[in-house]
Amino acid sequence: MSNSMKLSILDYSPVDEGLLASDALAATVRLAQHAENKGFSRYWVSEHHGMPAAASNSPEILMARIASATKTIRVGSGAVLLPNYSSLKIAENFQLLEALFPNRVDLGFGRAPGADQRTGAALNDEKRGTIPYPQKVADLLGFLTGRHMPDSRYTEMRAHPETREKPQPFVLGASGSTAEFAAKEGLGFTFAHFINPGSDGPQAAKAYRAAFEPTDFSAKPSVIVSIFVAVGDTEEEAMEFSDAFHLWLMYAESGKPFNRVPSLATTRAHLWTPNERAVRERNQGRLISGTAPEVVEQLRDLASAYGTEEVMINLMMPGESARLSAIDTIIAAMNAAPAQSAGAEPTKESAYA
Repeated sequence: MSNSMKLSILDYSPVDEGLLASDALAATVRLAQHAENKGFSRYWVSEHHGMPAAASNSPEILMARIASATKTIRVGSGAVLLPNYSSLKIAENFQLLEALFPNRVDLGFGRAPGADQRTGAALNDEKRGTIPYPQKVADLLGFLTGRHMPDSRYTEMRAHPETREKPQPFVLGASGSTAEFAAKEGLGFTFAHFINPGSDGPQAAKAYRAAFEPTDFSAKPSVIVSIFVAVGDTEEEAMEFSDAFHLWLMYAESGKPFNRVPSLATTRAHLWTPNERAVRERNQGRLISGTAPEVVEQLRDLASAYGTEEVMINLMMPGESARLSAIDTIIAAMNAAPAQSAGAEPTKESAYA
């Protein structure tokens, strides 16, 4: 892989038409192995609930399977949805992963519920109240380090098993509101451009760098930008994959999500209503699509806008073969064209700060 830009993957474990969740999870493992062989930096898996077309609902379990089937690629969560869980339990889960797979574990966490209101209630039905998100994060970091805030009720408590190194925490954001918090705690910062493709992300990355304070977690700021990607061998094929993505996304964010990721055949047969076309138009910025050289150029432009060396791509394309092929063609295009062709200037920031 070209040294000018590091690529990572965020995987929802999409369940394709005619297949089962078990097929999707097996495909995720194969995709992770392929990404490792091609030099990708990280492989993160998501947490979604109540979405039959996305098999990844427990990042820690899937991370363990992926890490056991790979050797060097960093494996992480994108993201653990902290409000749903005990901070101590999350710290313990990731300490155990770090003990099993030393120096390979990323702890990406976020504040979204990751589910509709009813599913969210089922995930939290035993709780008598909610704990403010900043408090939950402070507790999580305290359990990882054994050092809590002076007024914490958990003073001197830490998560076990203890490890030589700590899991690498990343704050995931989509609005920029968590950038300053990530900077103050010396954590990595990942912006979901695939959720909010406006100007908030580059501004948040700039604010994060300006406010960054080194801690035991990280000595340097680390920014990752994440985006949906669809790649075709031709413009026509790229457009078909783009159509399939937008059809999936539109229904995934509605009250009636698809049970499976729509195939190209299903997408071709779909009759788009004016309202659906309007929704698709609003979602255009959430996807980078085209032939591999076009996609690589856009990825470099995105990295340049965020001032980072690392882009995390989410290949929501129907068919395992298409996703595997996308990795191959993107890497080939990166190696064939110099970084300067996209106007991106190299940065000194390390993706593993």
